[in-house]
Amino acid sequence: MNLIFRLIWMLISARFGSPRALMDEGRLAYRCWPTDLDMNIHMTNSRYHSFMDLSRVELMVRNGAWARIRKAGLYPVLGSSSIRFRRPIRPLQKFEVTARVLSWDDRWIYIAHKLIIKGGPKGDEVAAVCVVKTTFLSEQGRVPTDQLMVIMGYDGPKPDAGDLMAKKDALDAMLTA
Repeated sequence: MNLIFRLIWMLISARFGSPRALMDEGRLAYRCWPTDLDMNIHMTNSRYHSFMDLSRVELMVRNGAWARIRKAGLYPVLGSSSIRFRRPIRPLQKFEVTARVLSWDDRWIYIAHKLIIKGGPKGDEVAAVCVVKTTFLSEQGRVPTDQLMVIMGYDGPKPDAGDLMAKKDALDAMLTA
């Protein structure tokens, strides 16, 4: 984890923050520090994914799922990520990272992220949008999502993501070696 101090702060603040439901949108605020920059003097591409990692963990900590997942001996793994960069995040700019569960199938949970530049000259602007596919593993292998939802304590309806999941899967299928 290349954002260790931000991770520690996020874990502390998430434990004392207001609880969230699993289907609520998580939102974290940050500032782009010089250590986040690349040679073009804007936030480096890899940092976007690191901040999205933090936002997914924060969402699970706030709704209590993280403790239940760890108690069950599970750990999350990312299957794929599709990102679109729209605007650069410049040095010292404030930005927010959101995380929201879109839906799931029998193998994958689909999560949407946005990185939003705060208070720019044009107001708030979306810097990047991303959809990730993630799953959870145990020592026995992949945990089916219906079982995972029980472990996470979610008993509500599965959200409808339209045809986004099928399109994401089709894109992933084209990326085989």
